[in-house]
Amino acid sequence: MERTKANAASNEAEDIEAILQGIKARSGCGLKLMETFTQRFPGNTILDARGRKGSRSTHYDFEILVDNGHTEPKWYHVEHKGSKHYKPIDPEDRPWKAGVQFHNGGCEKYSIAKDYATLWYTHHIGSGTLKAAYNIQAPIPTFEEWFNKDCRTQDDPKTAFGLELKQAVRASGKSSLLEKRGVVVDALPFTEENKLTLKQEVLPIVQEVLGQKDFWLTIHGSLTGDFHAAWYPKLTVKSIQDVTIVKKKDVFLNFQCDNGFQFQAILRWGKGAGFSCLRIDLR
Repeated sequence: MERTKANAASNEAEDIEAILQGIKARSGCGLKLMETFTQRFPGNTILDARGRKGSRSTHYDFEILVDNGHTEPKWYHVEHKGSKHYKPIDPEDRPWKAGVQFHNGGCEKYSIAKDYATLWYTHHIGSGTLKAAYNIQAPIPTFEEWFNKDCRTQDDPKTAFGLELKQAVRASGKSSLLEKRGVVVDALPFTEENKLTLKQEVLPIVQEVLGQKDFWLTIHGSLTGDFHAAWYPKLTVKSIQDVTIVKKKDVFLNFQCDNGFQFQAILRWGKGAGFSCLRIDLR
């Protein structure tokens, strides 16, 4: 299958299956992954591998059974991030660099995303601007209805207004409402109070997500051909020291944590900008 953005989920599933089968059979990519693991963590040996248990809320991709030579072998969670490009892996890179984000969360989880949604609704929906521009016949939904059925859903919009708007915009030859972001991004507040709230909201999410990943595995290349592999240990965050904002076409948030750990968040639309799936990606 071609390794495109549209096929990312299928490619990921195929890669993980290849990893599991290779480790179980001790052949192909499995041998190389087992060898590089022991090189990275001397005294530790991978004995077996199995798929993850759980759904989308499970923040890891598969499990490995590890023998450390001292205690009973134990199962550990592994997060896999891969890239089709066959190039050396910089050990200083964040382990999720090849896979971009390590968590994407709906806008309902963050106050700053709700502020963005409120501004979007005020400027473009509630004002009647988009209704007039695209001759939408469906009534304008209340903010609560639009937020719950269109803005926060990680699928196509659900309100009659949202469905008709998306159809009308696409019929006009546009794929999204990207050009409408500017006025909202510019007006988005970011006071010291906003900053404190964001730190308080993000920290437990990051701690939960990272806490489920005992090891990280980054792969560059093809598991059926040539590839580079790098293993990383568990990452932890005890506190967020600071967060800064950079307003471009989307909203970028840079987090500074304890021990020099850094990560970024992007507040953006998915599923065709402006229709549904407002989210914050942690990367």
